Amino acid sequence: MEGLQGLPWPCFLSLQNEVELGELLLSLNYLPSAGRLNVDVIRAKQLLQTDVSQGSDPFVKIQLVHGLKLVKTKKTSFLKGTIDPFYNESFSFKVPQEELENASLVFTVFGHNMKSSNDFIGRIVIGQYSSGPSESNHWRRMLNTHRTAVGQWHSLRSRAECDRVSPASLEVT
Repeated sequence: MEGLQGLPWPCFLSLQNEVELGELLLSLNYLPSAGRLNVDVIRAKQLLQTDVSQGSDPFVKIQLVHGLKLVKTKKTSFLKGTIDPFYNESFSFKVPQEELENASLVFTVFGHNMKSSNDFIGRIVIGQYSSGPSESNHWRRMLNTHRTAVGQWHSLRSRAECDRVSPASLEVT
């Protein structure tokens, strides 16, 4: 099977994965005494532009998945006409300490669209079913430093890539 411009199929896949979807800066901390998982969506940069004429109106959907069950969904506000939004928005999820090891946070960036469904930009999963080594590392650092915020940049991934590597990604919209 051949892909782009006669290249063998695996080569085509690696070229396709080079598409930059953007990056997301997140901070996580866990408060064991309160059983609270706190998430700060700080900013994003170089997001894939979903509306060429007016720029993107991006927002982030944060979904808590416990095991393979969607538990809670929260969203940032959407910011008009930018691919480099500053959010500085905080969210808190009730997660008892004994359930923390089975939790995953799914972060999906969308371009807000008034006329039709929102445009998917990218996704990452952090937690039990992390979507990659960078996400796993962030989760481990947060688990090892209770009560201290741990920030990290993450490169967004495609929906197909997240669905392939993270069962939690399959549980959300």
